[in-house]
Amino acid sequence: MKIVFICGSLEPGRDGVGDYTRRLGIELVGQGHVVVLIAINDFHIKKDIVSNIDNGDGISILRLAPGKSYKERFARVKHRIDKFDPDWLSLQYVPFSFQKKGIPWNLDAQLEELGVGRKWHIMFHELWVGMDVESPVKHRILGIAQEYIAGKIIKRLAPKVIHTQSNLYRLYLERFGCKIEVLPLFSNIPVLHKSKNFKNDSVLTLVVFGMIQPGAPIMQFVNDLSIYRLKSNKKIKIQFIGRLGNELGTWVEAFQKENFNVHVLGEQGAENISEILSKADWGISSTPLYQIEKSGTVVAMREHQLPVYCVARSWKPRKIAQSIVQDLVKEYTPGELDFSLTADFKEQSNNLKKVSKVFSESLQYQKQYL
Repeated sequence: MKIVFICGSLEPGRDGVGDYTRRLGIELVGQGHVVVLIAINDFHIKKDIVSNIDNGDGISILRLAPGKSYKERFARVKHRIDKFDPDWLSLQYVPFSFQKKGIPWNLDAQLEELGVGRKWHIMFHELWVGMDVESPVKHRILGIAQEYIAGKIIKRLAPKVIHTQSNLYRLYLERFGCKIEVLPLFSNIPVLHKSKNFKNDSVLTLVVFGMIQPGAPIMQFVNDLSIYRLKSNKKIKIQFIGRLGNELGTWVEAFQKENFNVHVLGEQGAENISEILSKADWGISSTPLYQIEKSGTVVAMREHQLPVYCVARSWKPRKIAQSIVQDLVKEYTPGELDFSLTADFKEQSNNLKKVSKVFSESLQYQKQYL
């Protein structure tokens, strides 16, 4: 297939959706497809950039700086699309990628002009703000506008395939009356170390991997962990890896105050991370449970057969009564710490190769039966 991916930015290492799209595109080329990546609002650059990635037949990249008007930028994008003549246009959607205040009001009409007579796919990476009951009023107001815009885009483009990465988002999008498929987020850390035979039963090793979000009940968790240590007579080691953010100091201080064995390892290469995860007993995430399917670090931990404890602030969705049950993820409740979770790990299914095949098969199936 010939596929054009459209997103906001493609600055390597500076835009999560851009990195996701780039990696997916490279993998699809390796599987025999032809891909063009287009960023229509790349605020990381001042001048337009046209480049290629050498991978098989290569990927053509067009990055448009926001200095020119949307009319000029979309005219150039349409010219590139018409010249390439793709089978599919894939919108990688985040509202703030296309308008700095997160209100891309006319995006639906602009995109419709790009794809007259063509098939659309949409990946909803983000929906709208203010969907949790704890959100402030200003976020709820903005969220109403963003929800309306998302509905406009679906109605105007009439996409043949719609993906999102979480079951919560699926439930919200189904309210528009369309079919939604969950395409899992793929792990950025390949499983390079699989053996669990070197684990020490007298030591419980916990890994905190990735950005620590504010508001987590870390003091209660540390207190419960101290009680667990006393009852179990186990030594406990805490390892921090990756970009941890501003909350790192608070977490480290909380653990050290109770004399836990703490190691702050910082950013590591993929092979080192894989080895650390493979030797650990549990992963710790500060991402709220309802959002945890969108956490790349959680995906990586689960790929390495780590059960994950969710130690996070309260975050409950509005307008959705259905609970979201996560396999091998346990939500922490103060006073109820329990490391006895056991489950059969399924074969790794969220690596890039498998996710990209699910993506391409979704599009190919639609192509056959349209």
